Amino acid sequence: YQRRVRDGGQSKSQAAAKMITQIFPDAESKGYDLMIPMPGHHVKNDKEKLEVKVRHDQLEKLIQEHDIIFLLTDSRESRWLPTLLGMVHDKLVINSALGFDTFVVMRHGLPKKEQQKAEGSRLGCYFCNDVVAPRDSLTDRTLDQQCTVTRPGLSFISSALAVELAVTTLTHPLGAHAPAEEKKDLSDKTSTDLGIVPHQVRGYMTHYQNLIITGHYYDRCVACSDYVITEFKKRGYDFVYDVLTDPVHLEDVTGISQMKQDSLDIEWDVEDDVFESI
Repeated sequence: YQRRVRDGGQSKSQAAAKMITQIFPDAESKGYDLMIPMPGHHVKNDKEKLEVKVRHDQLEKLIQEHDIIFLLTDSRESRWLPTLLGMVHDKLVINSALGFDTFVVMRHGLPKKEQQKAEGSRLGCYFCNDVVAPRDSLTDRTLDQQCTVTRPGLSFISSALAVELAVTTLTHPLGAHAPAEEKKDLSDKTSTDLGIVPHQVRGYMTHYQNLIITGHYYDRCVACSDYVITEFKKRGYDFVYDVLTDPVHLEDVTGISQMKQDSLDIEWDVEDDVFESI
């Protein structure tokens, strides 16, 4: 607040970067003002398409240059491109999402390396439970519908857990490729000196409870599936542009559209005597 309002109205990212150096002077910290390209947020003309490409390229460059990506954004669609880029560039992505009195902190799974394939199934990402592409969830929505209203301590709790999850993951011999661990008794041995390396922590402030959950990779995921990664590697920003313009393109690429159509085409053949017996 002091730097943003009292000291010249700096942007949030720049103010935060300077505060980090005050806490730890040896830190190399820089703030960027960047609007993440998002599915469903349409590009209106060629000029805007070029501007969005500049933002896309800057985001990809930043992700390539860093080891850990923290996703702390306010909407579902804003997490899509960083999730995809983190997967493409084999980065540890830590995701934190808030509801009014709930939160989830998770690490995104990465494609398994050859020597790891015997160690359990691949972990999922934030989008792996979905069968719809992310869309514009901000336009014409009230603040509470945009998930910006939360209980006062929730962001601090989830942020602290996100940092601990990142650090614990890095201490595991397999790093970002570490398999998920389930909840253990306090007397059980853990895989790292700092403790277990879970996949997800889901918190419920109403009951002051945290649950350790493992979510598996979905082979038609709109953010991390092989279909999407292959399409991005083949077409790059042109693929991203198509998704920004029409999010359903993701469902077409992954086969979800066809799966939905197939479910509508199912014919049910039920014998009359079944209903008579009921």
